Amino acid sequence: MSVYSFIAKDNGIPVYRQLQQELTRDIRSGKYDNMQRLPSRRRLARELGLSTTTINNAYQALVDDGLAITVDRSGFYVKAGDPGFETYDDITWEGASDYKYSFSYNECESAALKEYFAKPLGKYMLNSHGDTPALFGHGNKRGESAFRISLSRFLSETRGIDCTISDIIVGAGIQYLLTVIVMILGRDRVYGFENPTDYKMYVWLKNLGADIRLLNISAGKPVTPAAIDEAGIDVMFLMPENQLPTGRRMEFKERRALADWCASGTGKYVIEVGTDGNLNYAGNKISTIYTLSGGTNVIHIESFEHTLSPNVKTAYMVLPPESMDSVIKRLEMYSPAITVCEQLIYSNLINDGHMRRLISKNNKIMKEKRAFLISGLKNSKIGSRFTALNSDTGMNFLGLINSDKSGPELTRAAYDEGVKIFDMSKFLLTPNPDIERGAFVFGYAGLTLAEIEDAIKKLEKIW
Repeated sequence: MSVYSFIAKDNGIPVYRQLQQELTRDIRSGKYDNMQRLPSRRRLARELGLSTTTINNAYQALVDDGLAITVDRSGFYVKAGDPGFETYDDITWEGASDYKYSFSYNECESAALKEYFAKPLGKYMLNSHGDTPALFGHGNKRGESAFRISLSRFLSETRGIDCTISDIIVGAGIQYLLTVIVMILGRDRVYGFENPTDYKMYVWLKNLGADIRLLNISAGKPVTPAAIDEAGIDVMFLMPENQLPTGRRMEFKERRALADWCASGTGKYVIEVGTDGNLNYAGNKISTIYTLSGGTNVIHIESFEHTLSPNVKTAYMVLPPESMDSVIKRLEMYSPAITVCEQLIYSNLINDGHMRRLISKNNKIMKEKRAFLISGLKNSKIGSRFTALNSDTGMNFLGLINSDKSGPELTRAAYDEGVKIFDMSKFLLTPNPDIERGAFVFGYAGLTLAEIEDAIKKLEKIW
């Protein structure tokens, strides 16, 4: 980015506003790619001889105008493209916290944690290993053997994944493991994401320098191997258990097709993120892509974020067995960045059966909340204009609202009434003509039944 020389401190226009105007021209003229990272505030301040506060004000003004978004601990990114999709996530009112109810997709059920987690945690810490300093180090590079043994058994029982502890690598969150995957597979490959998707994962890979291409999907339109090949994608990022944000769960034939694509010997890979895979209300277990491919060219990732807490960043991945020799050579300096203590606590929870019982109880609670929310919306005054889609798994589903108003308008109206909820435009990385109109993500894990009932009344009032 060239240094702007237009800055005039005596023309009556605030300096940050002048910078915002020039950046806006650059974004609208196409000088920046969609989701391209803007220069760091410190760097740009140094180039222009301005304060970082001035740069921050200019960037925040871009966010307010829907031309940029912020990503935690990463920076500001351009949100370009069709003007109709510029009302993205992090505008000022959406980033605030003065709302009463949140249909967030990033919560989990916590009612059973005290029973199945807190007591074993306290007992384990105080009576078993609380005085061992080594427990607060990072330990084994790939994760503690005891933890990986537990994970191997847990994956076999809950997901039908047959793997050894040598196939498992532990890390501090899914994004952390994505960094490792790019190190393993290389930046010279083309990575693919669905659109819409979890944009934080997309931005993370983009920030690593990965070449990324997008495939448009909808609530009923899945990704196919033919579409992946047509886009020239080598590594496809997928969430087959509960695609964020559509909530769609892949059918068996779709998984089988992708497994065959991976096992075809063409060097194609799938990164399979098992988000919400243990929350299944229909009772029909479906094999993972990893299992169907025999582990060939499929990397399976899971975490405890949706079982214990979004703040628990312990994640793990199962790599194709044939790749481990090359992986070990590439990861000489790797550390899981999770303390030995944490790993042994989770291992203990799995071995004692607490994790399985917690998942079972969460299934019952979440199933009740889901049914209560859908029934309440259907029986409300907006029921004739409401349709629920993809509600068989996970902690969110897609709700379609038939309205003359746009999704962002309805989102803002809900927020003004104290309800935080997002329409599909939040998740779109580029305009997608296939996406359903009036689609909203209804996450319900962080709400009680009474709160759900009151939130429905508020939506009924304004929608």
